Amino acid sequence: MRRCLVVSLLSACAVSAPEPTMQPPSAPAPVATAPASTTTLTPDERLALGGGVTVHFSSVVVEEIEASPDGSYPAGSGVTLALIFEGMGAPVSREISLLSPGYESVREAWFDRYRVRVVDVLDPTRAPRLVVVAEQVTDRVRPGEPLAVRVARGGDVDLETARMRFLGHSTKHIDAGESPPLMVAVEYHVLRAAPERLETNVGTDDRPQRWRWRDYLFTIHAHAYDAWMQLSIARLELEPVPR
Repeated sequence: MRRCLVVSLLSACAVSAPEPTMQPPSAPAPVATAPASTTTLTPDERLALGGGVTVHFSSVVVEEIEASPDGSYPAGSGVTLALIFEGMGAPVSREISLLSPGYESVREAWFDRYRVRVVDVLDPTRAPRLVVVAEQVTDRVRPGEPLAVRVARGGDVDLETARMRFLGHSTKHIDAGESPPLMVAVEYHVLRAAPERLETNVGTDDRPQRWRWRDYLFTIHAHAYDAWMQLSIARLELEPVPR
């Protein structure tokens, strides 16, 4: 693929009747959902997400893509950039790409419980401005049945936005008479991102054993140590970041 890159700074009538009859109540009119609130950022302008965490963008690149001679991929164009999250340890960079049809774009980035979705890039070649929607995960579970899965060690679970691999169980040293906690090691795979490996202490089996990742809530219903897990996977609602 040859690419030419241009880098920039980035009412109804009633009918009479002989006798009055009771009419069923009218169905309520559908309520329109308010569009998500957007924020427009300039280069190096920091948007506060909460808890001391901020996000800004940099490294805007305008991209022209030539079609392949054999037709395996089409001509196209797009904009790529980096979202930089700061405020919890070292800065973290997430790649965003808004590409033409025929290519898969990456429009959102996650950091801890925050999701930033890029709606548009205005004037990317001269004075780039980023239109974003910033949201955070709540404790409210989305309506609908959770996904029920059984996964063996080394197996994968397909999530809506990612793929999770179960790496195994472990435990930790405890004092005499205490119940051992269960440690769950998993690895998440997301489009055009490095695998994210996490080990979580889900506690002892005398209480619900759960963990979260992004807007996913995982609950262990049964398991064989370091062999398999029976899970339910629910999605949590998001709400706008307070402004």
